Amino acid sequence: CTSRHQLQFPCVCMRLLLERLINHLFKERGYNKELRPAQSKDEIVDIYLALTLSNLISLDEVEETLLTNVWMEHSWTDYRLAWNTSEFDDIDILRLPSSMVWLPEIVLENNNDAQFEVAYYCNVLLYPSGFVYWLPPAIFRSSCSINVYYFPFDWQNCSLKFSSLTYNAKEITLHLREDEDSENSRYYRVEWIIIDPEGFTENGEWEIVHRPARKNTYKSIPMDSNKHQDITFYLIIKRKPLFYIVNIIIPCVLISFMVSLVYFLPADSGEKMSLSISVLLAQSVFLLLISQRLPETSMAVPLIVKYLMFIMILVTAVVLNCVVMLNYHFRTPSTHVMTQWTKEVSGLTRALGIALKYSSTFSLENVRC
Repeated sequence: CTSRHQLQFPCVCMRLLLERLINHLFKERGYNKELRPAQSKDEIVDIYLALTLSNLISLDEVEETLLTNVWMEHSWTDYRLAWNTSEFDDIDILRLPSSMVWLPEIVLENNNDAQFEVAYYCNVLLYPSGFVYWLPPAIFRSSCSINVYYFPFDWQNCSLKFSSLTYNAKEITLHLREDEDSENSRYYRVEWIIIDPEGFTENGEWEIVHRPARKNTYKSIPMDSNKHQDITFYLIIKRKPLFYIVNIIIPCVLISFMVSLVYFLPADSGEKMSLSISVLLAQSVFLLLISQRLPETSMAVPLIVKYLMFIMILVTAVVLNCVVMLNYHFRTPSTHVMTQWTKEVSGLTRALGIALKYSSTFSLENVRC
């Protein structure tokens, strides 16, 4: 397009320039997206990763699964996609479908649903230097080992481990993204999960305490294995216990204190057993509610479960005590006869010189309990 045509038909001219650039990069150069962007067999391609957290959706303690909504940032240099801007009217960026270029195939290694792909294959950004930038969104369902010992005042350490399924450490090297410090003009690695305050949705049950990231290299595993290296992002989260304090802990403690009121009820009221059994059933309900929120594991028993079990044992002992006490309280001469050893114990009163007063119609020989 000439300068005159650019003024009259700017959109048409831009489209023609982009088509010519794409044709130059992919057809004239014979670009093959199946080949690794390395100029020699021994050259290693550097892949830079970063993770931006949009939403910590949930943590399923029973299934031990962390559900997160993230943006997975990839960047690398593909020398085959470089161009001279002066030859293409100073075009300094090109947006193309990700299916047209080579991708490093970085996947979540510790996924919990066998879904290795991202949620949407968005466009990649190409720059004249051959730099490729790809930022696909993803919803990851990752495994997370749950420690419930201090439930509901617990902390959890969940991780998202990324590695390449196709390429080993001799072909690509994984790095954390590097940013430039504007004050010192130096580059530093982004060793944490990125959170944009404007785009982040806070979770109502969990609070993010720490979010580090690191590259792991396993020297015991050979470099020709894709398990030799990975990038791991950690989410250290703390549970917000207010819901459990109000709905479980406080009612549980109050009901536990009610068992002591059993001994203040007169036996003739007939409510001792009713109150004891009611407290026992209430504790069983709370134990059931808590067990539904915890994983089926024998690694650790939560302190609150130990407390409930102790209260249930205590209430059971109170029930047994009430049974024995009421049994003796409601004994009558028509239902029970005094045993011989009871008579002998009663005879000690004479040996000790203790005087007992009996009515004219009542004798020690006819005493019944």
